[in-house]
Amino acid sequence: MVQRQFPNPAELLELMKFKKPELDGRKRRLEGALTIDDLRLIAKRRTPKAAFDYTDGAAEGELSLTRARQAFRDVEFHPGILRPAPTVDTTVEILGGPSALPFGIAPTGFTRLMQTEGETAGAGAAAAAGIPFTLSTLGTTSIEGVKAANPQGRNWFQLYVMRDREISYELTRRAAAAGFDTLQ
Repeated sequence: MVQRQFPNPAELLELMKFKKPELDGRKRRLEGALTIDDLRLIAKRRTPKAAFDYTDGAAEGELSLTRARQAFRDVEFHPGILRPAPTVDTTVEILGGPSALPFGIAPTGFTRLMQTEGETAGAGAAAAAGIPFTLSTLGTTSIEGVKAANPQGRNWFQLYVMRDREISYELTRRAAAAGFDTLQ
């Protein structure tokens, strides 16, 4: 018969690694998010329904969104372990100008519905990453405010043409005067 014995507490301490509790609720939630879908579910619980649906949805039958998600799922990552990569250059030319990465930040209207700094935060992030930032006509920050947030970077402007064409012309003049280099 096997005889029971109590474990040595000193030996158990090595195995028991207690994590210090995180008191900051936001940090605790984000640390628990392992996937984009986890972040989406956090946002769905914490964001007013109208703002969440505006951000989460897509046009018409959401066919483009469905295809984009499927294309992302179809990508397989095959890492090359321990292969030297001393010079990786991700810079590209997009619409006649440089970008540190092969993408930019797309236009989103009413950005402050989701984040209080809105386009200012996005333009600042684009500046830090060296990528273009696109301001929507329906943005919640002025053309000049975006330029102030991204003074040296590439700023683009997405124009919704208005019935009153003079409004559209004035927006394009302001974007040009602020140094925006691309009109979408």
